Amino acid sequence: MTGIPYFDAHCDTITRFKSLRRCESTHLDLERISAYAPSAQVTAIFAPPGKDTEADFARLLASAEKEYAENADLAVLCRSAEEIKAAAEAGKVALVLAVEGATLLGCSIEGLRKGYDRGVRIVTLIWNKDNVLCGSAQDGKTGLTEAGLEFCSVCWEKGVAVDLSHASDATFFDVIAAAKRPVMCSHSDARALCDHPRNVTDEMLAALVKNQGYIGLNFWQDLLGMGRDVEAVVAHAEHILSLGGEHILGLGSDFDGIPAPPVGMAGAQDMDKLYEAMLRKKWSEDLVRDIFYNNLFSFLERAL
Repeated sequence: MTGIPYFDAHCDTITRFKSLRRCESTHLDLERISAYAPSAQVTAIFAPPGKDTEADFARLLASAEKEYAENADLAVLCRSAEEIKAAAEAGKVALVLAVEGATLLGCSIEGLRKGYDRGVRIVTLIWNKDNVLCGSAQDGKTGLTEAGLEFCSVCWEKGVAVDLSHASDATFFDVIAAAKRPVMCSHSDARALCDHPRNVTDEMLAALVKNQGYIGLNFWQDLLGMGRDVEAVVAHAEHILSLGGEHILGLGSDFDGIPAPPVGMAGAQDMDKLYEAMLRKKWSEDLVRDIFYNNLFSFLERAL
């Protein structure tokens, strides 16, 4: 993929398949994404309700760390924007560690600090069920709690990006109102084009622009709507750009966390199809490269 950069804000590969290097059954692996240059991937640790205790996190993190160590010839775990840049200069895939659902950290400051010490740099506050920090998009109306505000404050103090994908609308606006650093929706699309509670409204997008935050295009067909294909991804991108999102828009595929990628894409090896579809819109190559890499890198410079 000569000439195409790649920096994706969310995949579930590391915990769904326990393998990163090469796996035919996944949407993504290190061998495929290392064909892009520079190349970087946020790898999320996730567990469903009932299996998302701190003990589960410790087990899943140990497995992830083993994968990172075994693939050190291809990739390196990065804890800062400077380390991401250094990985690119060394020709390696930069990996960033995320936690999807703060329940895995016990929804506690102590758990957050322990995760930070092991390399966690992005925390999605919630998954599909309300927790003690905030409400979820699935459950609906609950916003940020006092415990949630304290948790976010420590994230901003330490330099951990707060991720509001899966959060309720009320949680989103509560966090934005209190934010001391830019925040992200790592894997969400535009609700104006697909009316799903996991997607973000135009008002939320305007708030992200003002916050200098980030939104990563989710490839789940149910969030895309329309033709559920590459052109649907481009349509969501075009809508976000129309609202002033040229500096906050990027990739958030949710690879290996979704049933199927967009029609016409089998996985990360087909990102050139999206790249070329964006160029066909007569967008400048600089803009497309920003969407594919630079905007997420710049966000992490600000957020970490």
